[in-house]
Amino acid sequence: MNHTDSTEHSSHGAHIVVHPPNMTTRPPYRGVEILGTVVGKAYNLADVEEFARRAGLEDVDVAQSEAVAWVGGGPGFWGADTGE
Repeated sequence: MNHTDSTEHSSHGAHIVVHPPNMTTRPPYRGVEILGTVVGKAYNLADVEEFARRAGLEDVDVAQSEAVAWVGGGPGFWGADTGE
């Protein structure tokens, strides 16, 4: 990986950045970046855990670790329609 491409990673100081819920779609989702690369849309905490696992970060507790930056709400906030 080219570390010059990881500006989002650097600015948050986290390996994983979970963006605020996108409320314009149903169901809402949160964009996920790992080391500055967009890896997909998460609809729940399990999706973030799976992205981390696929990136070789399976030992990271995505709900508690400082390696994860939750932007626009913590790991329990997925949007009004999700019930989470």
